[in-house]
Amino acid sequence: MWTRDDDFKYDWFRAPMALRIQGGVDAQGQLIAWSHRGASISMTKSLNPAAELKDGIDWYNLWGLWMGPTEPLQWNAKIQYEIPNFHIEFNLSDLPTRTCPWRSVVVAQHAFAIESFMDELAQAAGKDPLQFRLQSLKNNKRASRVLETVAEKVGWSKPVPQGQGRGIALAACFGTWVAQVVDLSVTKNTGEIKVHKVYVAVDCGPVINPGTLVEQIESAVIIGLSTALKEQVKFAKGGVATSNFDDYDIIRMSEVPEIEVHMVKSTDKIGGIGEPGVTPVAGAVANAFFNATGVRVRRIPLTPKFVQEALKKA
Repeated sequence: MWTRDDDFKYDWFRAPMALRIQGGVDAQGQLIAWSHRGASISMTKSLNPAAELKDGIDWYNLWGLWMGPTEPLQWNAKIQYEIPNFHIEFNLSDLPTRTCPWRSVVVAQHAFAIESFMDELAQAAGKDPLQFRLQSLKNNKRASRVLETVAEKVGWSKPVPQGQGRGIALAACFGTWVAQVVDLSVTKNTGEIKVHKVYVAVDCGPVINPGTLVEQIESAVIIGLSTALKEQVKFAKGGVATSNFDDYDIIRMSEVPEIEVHMVKSTDKIGGIGEPGVTPVAGAVANAFFNATGVRVRRIPLTPKFVQEALKKA
């Protein structure tokens, strides 16, 4: 039986990922180009070192960006926006850290980058973040529906409460679409982020058990917030420096915000609900942070120390 220290040092880790994105909008503020370059550790090779990657591509690591030829198309774990010019480059690192699928595989990692960058493009185009997204989802009705639903429930066009910031994000995987809006505030002298409320709209097709759906989404939002704001394994001297929960912070129940879940009525094919709720959280948090402070952050977790450093650099 492993001790907790053993667990931290020798278990499998969420795939670390570095992404560089470039995009373009035309004179009318329409999204017309997207270049997505990334690097990560191969999950397939971690799970099975003898595995052969066809053409050197590990489709596991592209979930949330592009679906591989063997994944069921109805899972729809890819970028949701309609982009006329779209380019992907992805490199697999040979770092020795073992990685494996974490909630949503890697959709959450890609969604954080995609949704943060969509807000940056919206700002460059001089458009509202919601409207900028919707104009690139003309043929993606399920994605549009969850965005419109969450925007209606939150009162997107109304002013944000004084001293707070508001951010929106979208993602899909396992045949389910989720949009979220996060309201938060930032104490600038300490770097503390307080999430006040999370609004969620879900389209997973016909809902059989509403109570279970709400519980799954609430728990997914909580783990997403914990990951976006706190959780971080540290490495030093060629190994894992984190050893236990005294140096691995997680969200407390006292920090859990109000979570409001709305189910979109749908007759489309039923999707999964265990993992999709995690995917938009970090992007919505980062966009709300920018709305509150005017400072763009491009990595997680948003720990108080990191927030203070980001605010000082601005």
